[in-house]
Amino acid sequence: MRRPLTICILLVSLSLPAQDSLHLTQITNYFRQMNFLERSDVSARFTQSSQSDTDSVRAQLNSLLADSEQRYGLQSTRYAQSVLWCAYECIRLNDQVQGKALLERSQRLFRQYGNGAFEGKDTIEEIFYQDAATKLEYNARRDFYALQHAQRAYQLKKEYFGERSEIYLNALLDLSDIYAERMQYKQANYYHNLGFDAYVERIKTEFCAVSESERIAYWERAKRYIDKTIRVAHKMSRNSTQGEDRSIASAAYNALLLSKGLMLNTSNSFETFINESGNSEAIRLLQQKKDLATQQAPQARLDSLDYAILDALRQAGHPFRLPGLDIRWQDVAANIGAGDLTIEFYRTQQGEYGAIVLQKGRKSPKVIRLGKTLKLNKQKMPLNAAMKQCDLEHYTSAQADELWKVSRVIWTDEMVNTFPRQGDGHIYFAADGDLQITGIEHMPYVRPAADGAIVSVADLFHVHRLSSTRELAKASANTSSNAIAIYGGLRYDSDPGEQASRPHRDRAFRKVASIDYLEGTLTEADSIIRLLSTTQASDLDIHAYTGEQGTEASFKTLADQHPKLIHIATHGFFFNPGDDMLLMLGLGSDPMARSGLLLSGVEQKWFGMDEPDASNDGILTALEIAGMDLHGLDLVALSACETGKGDVLGDGVFGLQRGFKIAGANSILMSLWKVDDDATCLLMTEFYRNWITQNMSKHDALDAAKRSVRAHTERGWDNPRYWAAFILLDGLK
Repeated sequence: MRRPLTICILLVSLSLPAQDSLHLTQITNYFRQMNFLERSDVSARFTQSSQSDTDSVRAQLNSLLADSEQRYGLQSTRYAQSVLWCAYECIRLNDQVQGKALLERSQRLFRQYGNGAFEGKDTIEEIFYQDAATKLEYNARRDFYALQHAQRAYQLKKEYFGERSEIYLNALLDLSDIYAERMQYKQANYYHNLGFDAYVERIKTEFCAVSESERIAYWERAKRYIDKTIRVAHKMSRNSTQGEDRSIASAAYNALLLSKGLMLNTSNSFETFINESGNSEAIRLLQQKKDLATQQAPQARLDSLDYAILDALRQAGHPFRLPGLDIRWQDVAANIGAGDLTIEFYRTQQGEYGAIVLQKGRKSPKVIRLGKTLKLNKQKMPLNAAMKQCDLEHYTSAQADELWKVSRVIWTDEMVNTFPRQGDGHIYFAADGDLQITGIEHMPYVRPAADGAIVSVADLFHVHRLSSTRELAKASANTSSNAIAIYGGLRYDSDPGEQASRPHRDRAFRKVASIDYLEGTLTEADSIIRLLSTTQASDLDIHAYTGEQGTEASFKTLADQHPKLIHIATHGFFFNPGDDMLLMLGLGSDPMARSGLLLSGVEQKWFGMDEPDASNDGILTALEIAGMDLHGLDLVALSACETGKGDVLGDGVFGLQRGFKIAGANSILMSLWKVDDDATCLLMTEFYRNWITQNMSKHDALDAAKRSVRAHTERGWDNPRYWAAFILLDGLK
């Protein structure tokens, strides 16, 4: 049983540091960081105690009151502030009785010893009090009383901080949340929409005038606003369309269009803006910054270059402007066909998944909740865990029903009811959370047959995976170059005889005595080169990099060629944090440095022989790729293992795909797991035959290539482990 907080200052001997935290200015800063309706871990910031360690937190709160009494006396506003702070902590720990008692006590103290009843200089304390009271009533599910306190806090924040402040805008979301809880959807929409446009304008201003690290810091605060919007929409779900074009579903869809990949898109736009400005000083400084970023230079140094770039642009009369933030759901709807469907998946802060679907002609998008949990092998588990336990990589007929259950949670009946007729229209989806690294388009659409054969969603519909459905409303990037770079059959050591004698396996390298030579990748590269050298495609400028030629240095020269296509058939890698190889190779902890590709001559670095040139050691990381200028690259095909993997963070997947996107790649063909050499060779050759020589779209070309692989049932290639690993991101043409 949870014990109530006992305020017995004579028995408390623990001394709490940093009493200055009781100062009004510090209370204000503390308040600025809080989301009072969310169960944020405030004690982690204040006491470094976990929520489960409630006794320790209570002891520190008692100590805080004891120290405060000794320093300021019981008859002071400073002591009243510490009581108020402790009240909030009790409420956070769900100690409603003690929290309420302390809250009322703080109010009496302020009225007795402050300048009036929360007037004048006590305004910030009243805001703090009203927010704590809101949380108290909200946690107790007394929404009517929570609403009264939230309304008072909202008015005070509006007057005290101003209508453009983050605190005021977050107050609007708090009100919207409570109204949604009370099923008063009209008011929930009103308060949300009141602040959304203003918040977007803040983001535009902030992101265009500060350094990259400050944009990241601002985004960490801003995404709380986005998360609140998604949470309210998720809560309203079936009622989310009320208000039509100003519905909460509309606002949530717009929030996802704004937020998905915002940092990535800002980096891309920043670089494009600089290069197109023709400002030689800004271009020089940008390249200097990219070189230093590759070397993982201190952030302060990179920030100084950002400000130097911004200053050079301003002095030339071309200050940075960030495009794409004005794209709304109506813009997406205007760029899809009558039978098309778009789906923006999302993951809430509480780990629940949902989707917002959009159809042309509808007056509002629609929010659909995905299932929270499902039962696999007689165990109840959340969707994330289920996707890891039952996946396509290890699929067997015995797992058919289990995979079907996972698919049913993702592609719910409610969502399927919005699908176009089979064979008609297109489905465009943008994933979120672990759905980004899961081949959900290849999940069963119908229950698998007795033999385990899968009829997937992509088998019956034209399904396109996008980084954001915003891509449908963006102008297409121009690709003027006909240059093509093909890497395959790479020599990882200096002895071709030794490599050729090793058996080829799949394209997942082993952390053992050698790096396997991939004989199939040479066959693959030769087949693609012969195919692309046909009469129909004779204008292509093909550059082949095989054997010792496929070095890291050769790859980095591609920035000068601006190729249309890069095909890379080699080993890929992705290390988890703390992996011994990170220390051995000196790659660092940055998630972009923990994923990459192995190129010619890498064994010298791999086995710690003579220290090679760091810029040409054969280990091409995503961080190094991000430092290149590959704008104009229509497609990069990563014919290696696990090239779609990375750390799933708030702004997307941090790995190879992000590296190439930052560098400027339009589309990415990548793999989610370890791929078979021979099956991949066939898939890639057929893909290029369909795309380049048959003029199919990338999407249709890949679908047809997968069917070619699946047709080899005699080799077992109809199993999804052989073909479903490869996914195409942003392959609209």
